[in-house]
Amino acid sequence: MPENYRLRGNRVSPLPLSQIKVVAENFAKAFDFKRRNRRNLDKNFELLYQLRVTLEVVDDKDWIFLTKGHCDPSKAIICVPQSIYNNACIGEQEALAVMLHELGHLFLGHRSLMHYSDKPAEEIEDAEWQADMFAEIILSIMGYETKQLSFDFYG
Repeated sequence: MPENYRLRGNRVSPLPLSQIKVVAENFAKAFDFKRRNRRNLDKNFELLYQLRVTLEVVDDKDWIFLTKGHCDPSKAIICVPQSIYNNACIGEQEALAVMLHELGHLFLGHRSLMHYSDKPAEEIEDAEWQADMFAEIILSIMGYETKQLSFDFYG
């Protein structure tokens, strides 16, 4: 682990990869994200409404493409542009990675907790790293190759 880790997102409660893996595997099982189910994922995403999660799909012409998606865990709202949602529903890997990344913020319980600390930040405290790992684990469960993915700007 680098001595001076630079956070890419909010500093959150530390979660080691082993804990993220448990959450991601449980999510994948509960929402039926598996190798045999890589198409027509809209029905999987619709299950989120049962948990009172709001998935806002914004018309591409109205989306400001500074990020590919956004999650507000405090309000259980995920916003993505229409093209990301449509492509994720048909199993396109990069779009699915965006959706799963945003879901990771929610299901990992991200809250900005540590605005100031005397101790340098660590990777396991980075909300973006945690959400990236959540997405990668589920993509792997689904049979996608994830080593080449870049999760930059998934906010």
